[in-house]
Amino acid sequence: MSVMQRRSLLGLAVATLLVSGALSHFRERAIAATGTSMPTEQMPSTAEPPATSSAAPPGYAEIQVATDVQQRIGVTLGRVQETPLTMTIRTVGIVRPDETKVDHIHLKTEGWVEKLFVSFTGQEVKAGDPMLSIYSQPFLAAQGEFLSALRSARLNGIADRQIVAETARRRLELWDIPEDEIDALEKTGKPIKFLILRSPISGTVLEKKTFAGQYLTPESDLYVVADLSTVWMQAKIYEYELPHVELGMSATVSFPWLMEQPLHGKVVFIDPVVDEMSRTVQVRVELPNGDGRLKPGMFGDMLIAHAMGVGLTVPSSAVLRNGERDIVFRAASADRFVPVQVKIGPQRFGDRFQILAGLKAGDEVATSATFLIDSESRLEAGSGSMAGMPGMGGGDKGHGKAADTKPDDMKAMPGMGGPPQTTDHSKPAQ
Repeated sequence: MSVMQRRSLLGLAVATLLVSGALSHFRERAIAATGTSMPTEQMPSTAEPPATSSAAPPGYAEIQVATDVQQRIGVTLGRVQETPLTMTIRTVGIVRPDETKVDHIHLKTEGWVEKLFVSFTGQEVKAGDPMLSIYSQPFLAAQGEFLSALRSARLNGIADRQIVAETARRRLELWDIPEDEIDALEKTGKPIKFLILRSPISGTVLEKKTFAGQYLTPESDLYVVADLSTVWMQAKIYEYELPHVELGMSATVSFPWLMEQPLHGKVVFIDPVVDEMSRTVQVRVELPNGDGRLKPGMFGDMLIAHAMGVGLTVPSSAVLRNGERDIVFRAASADRFVPVQVKIGPQRFGDRFQILAGLKAGDEVATSATFLIDSESRLEAGSGSMAGMPGMGGGDKGHGKAADTKPDDMKAMPGMGGPPQTTDHSKPAQ
């Protein structure tokens, strides 16, 4: 290396040392003038997390809500208490005739309809009332046979003739000819021209399927008559409600138009088959209908109550169900709420849940504004969990100790404190 190159490098090194020393000198003077120092770097705080209840579930924290704030957001309290456990099943049913009191009326012979005594649907009839008359050739022939056998028995007095007469009489009886009409036929000896069909029961004509002049046969369905003094209420319940319904249980039925007391009946039938599409089962309740106010086809509300004893319950509005756990906020004092994880029963009893674990009788819980309380509890738990992170001590909330910043903390670091450092440039570099 030449002499000129060595001198150039030496000059450059000297200039660099002079600039560095000057900058250090001015920095020390500035620090001394302001009386401040750079903050020390502090390790993560080991302060304890915010005080919460030992029963608080993960992600929740005990919170404080002033009483005036509670009034503004609408907080109300409910009490955990022992109440009757009554499973209530509500459904909608439709009124149907009692099928055990419905008659389909047919002829037992054949002929032409001569006259209708019951001519419209809905007509009220009584047992024995005439419904129609027919002209029937077999009926006339049967009467002739009876009269002939009767005369022969009277003239000859032979037992066989008596048997024939009794057989002919029995034939007329099997055609539902009233006994008094047969007696009149026996006395007068004149055949009856028209056969009269009479109602076998008292009730209401639900269907009329015949008309004057029609030719009838035994398979013809002429009338449908139902006794509506008792009716059925047909309803459907879900399969999970089946364990709470039994034969003979009382049921309450109400109708929107019926402003008086609800009607009371009993369960008389439970369908043994579950509908595959709707997953429902048909239930039948028998109702008295002596005054005839209930008409087939009416809709009504049905309520079946199943008493299951007594248990600890809480208002359903107090329970927050998030899919993972059930949370209730217990009022620890007038302005503090503690989140409690509870275990509730599978059924809902009116507007209350059964408590299996987590609370005791007499506890007060928040029953409204619970979502606001839940949000605040989660935020409180979230801020407390970050108290140990650098810069997140949470001193303003009392969740950890604030970092003490002292001017002398960084004096031990090179170039960050102590007396000014100078460099002697008088000596040539080696």
